Amino acid sequence: MVASSRPFGAASPWNTPTANGTKWFDTVRLHTLETPVNGDSTLHWWVNTESVGVYYANTTDPVWTFDLPALDAPLWHRVRAAQTFSVRAPADMIDGGDSDHVLVLVSGNTYYEVWNANVDQSTRRVTTRSAGATWATGDITNSPGAGSANNDGTRASNFSWAAGLITGDDLQRGKIDHALVVALTTPILKAGATPDYVAPATAWDNGGSYGPIKMGSRIGIPATTPRPAGLSAVGNMVFDALQKYGAFVGDFCGGPWPMFYADKHTVTATQVEPLFTFWDHNGSSDMEKIIPLLRIADYQP
Repeated sequence: MVASSRPFGAASPWNTPTANGTKWFDTVRLHTLETPVNGDSTLHWWVNTESVGVYYANTTDPVWTFDLPALDAPLWHRVRAAQTFSVRAPADMIDGGDSDHVLVLVSGNTYYEVWNANVDQSTRRVTTRSAGATWATGDITNSPGAGSANNDGTRASNFSWAAGLITGDDLQRGKIDHALVVALTTPILKAGATPDYVAPATAWDNGGSYGPIKMGSRIGIPATTPRPAGLSAVGNMVFDALQKYGAFVGDFCGGPWPMFYADKHTVTATQVEPLFTFWDHNGSSDMEKIIPLLRIADYQP
């Protein structure tokens, strides 16, 4: 697999178009923030270009050691025996650097990801920063990347962090040929102490969210919806992806606005800024035109 190419199998939720005849439902939370948060203002969906970058190993890369803890959280579908193994990886590999400390590596046909990773370049060793850190591994070319019996990844939904990213390959091709991933905020995402999610998610966020939209929901644009005028090149790509595949709710994010994610190694903030920076685009961003068209697939939130 080459860097930033389309990951996971053909039957993966990420690579499966929204079914014909899908029923769509609306909620004001998709379009407007509630008063206590930001005065009933329009939502601005951001693109996170800082949290996650996928590393791709070459056969000449040095060998690293991963020393990962046991996971025993069956309610959350996170059950794994402790493992220590060696794998080739780039010498400059490091975690994402923000509070999640996400590491995603593809070596051969296998992906490895660790949430709350501790990456020591001097010893070429990957461990975890806390007992509660999670990790996952799977087949990057054939596995679903979401929705298996156990965790396919380390997002709150158990989605892989490699899934749903806007990549440099997407931008070069001029087409996002897969579903996107989106993180929702407190007034939008439904969460709590009991399971509350829909497939392909297999877990949920146990935070203070109180919105109507469940983890794993597909947010998209109905097939008959006309394209809004004035979209940028990347805006047209996102519109097409949302209309064909949608975006799966995979995580919680802080702040007032939801966000998509891009591969930090191959996409810059400047490349995706037309999607969200309304102040640099005559007071109107692509997502301001797209947000009113968004709906929830298959259930009434």
